[in-house]
Amino acid sequence: MITVHDSVQLLSEIENVNKAVTVIIHVYEDDVDGCEAMNGCLVCLSEQHPKVKFCKVSSRVAGLSERFGVSGVPALLVYKAGQLVGNFVRMTDEFGEDFYANDVENFLVQHGLLPDNSCVPRVIKNGDAEDDSE
Repeated sequence: MITVHDSVQLLSEIENVNKAVTVIIHVYEDDVDGCEAMNGCLVCLSEQHPKVKFCKVSSRVAGLSERFGVSGVPALLVYKAGQLVGNFVRMTDEFGEDFYANDVENFLVQHGLLPDNSCVPRVIKNGDAEDDSE
């Protein structure tokens, strides 16, 4: 997962990717319940979804108000072809304070923002078929 350090980098991470790539940005604050759990979940999901770009940015770096940082995080912003296609604030309202990567993945799949890996044939997941014809 990419840590974004300033607003220029944030725009670059969103705009300078192939239009087919989904960019998921976690807006977080230190010491806010749920943000650490979301970070861990997204690290796991980044390993399972290598064709999706995962980033995290503090609400201050993103230029959001201090009030948002306290009440709106953890938040997820989802971009496709440079356009915002998903905006979910205060994800702890959805998941509670303790949640897992599967919870976040299922939520994003249900909203059409991540591919459902359970529907992908094993041959495609592995990259190619094993050759048993020796």
